[in-house]
Amino acid sequence: MQIKPLDITIVQSGIFLKPGEKISQEILEKLRKINKKYSETKNFPEYERSVRELFKLKPVQIKEKTMQFLAGFCEGEASMSAGAKKNSTSHFKVYIDPEFNLTQHVNGISNLYLALVSFKTGRIRHKISSNATFVFTIDNRQNLKEKVLPFYEKYVHPFGSPVKVRRTEMLKKLLSLFDEKAHLNSDRMINEVLPLWDAMRIQVGQSNETFQSLGEAQDYIRNAVRPLSSQGLVLKHKQKGDGN
Repeated sequence: MQIKPLDITIVQSGIFLKPGEKISQEILEKLRKINKKYSETKNFPEYERSVRELFKLKPVQIKEKTMQFLAGFCEGEASMSAGAKKNSTSHFKVYIDPEFNLTQHVNGISNLYLALVSFKTGRIRHKISSNATFVFTIDNRQNLKEKVLPFYEKYVHPFGSPVKVRRTEMLKKLLSLFDEKAHLNSDRMINEVLPLWDAMRIQVGQSNETFQSLGEAQDYIRNAVRPLSSQGLVLKHKQKGDGN
């Protein structure tokens, strides 16, 4: 009996790698340069075109059914999180960093490109230490508020799981606190912003975390506030002395 060869459609768009294969350093270097240039020029149409050409993707037309597909994809694959980083230039030496992420193997990078075109913002980067995994990220607070949240409220929430809807609401509240400048007030930073960060963080119990717990982060802010308070008292004392 003669065995017929499998009739498998040839991939016409994108890059295809077998399990265990690594993406070429040439592509990674080109992507790094594309992202660097985008940081300098802020030219989104050029960035979108450069990403499409690098990964040999077809142009995307955004229609209602496209947004519906993206909504289902985001419900299953997207993550909303908030990170905390120590930063000497931040008001309390801590920077809270909310972000929206989608992660895919390079074989599915067309989905990340679809998100890039649909949201008209964000970046695609290689996931460090991975063979061929890429991450689409939106971390600009204004874009999270004006592009990601409205998309979720219109397309994802009507069918989304209660747990993920709640997570979106936490992001919305966190962004609202930033608008209210709560991160510049020690009490609100400790009692409102940090608890939301703790509820939204993804990395828990790992050695490379900035803070191991909410309490540790709150204590760090309290310790940062004390020198500021002391400086204020010294300044007031000097001003009082000058007045006499």
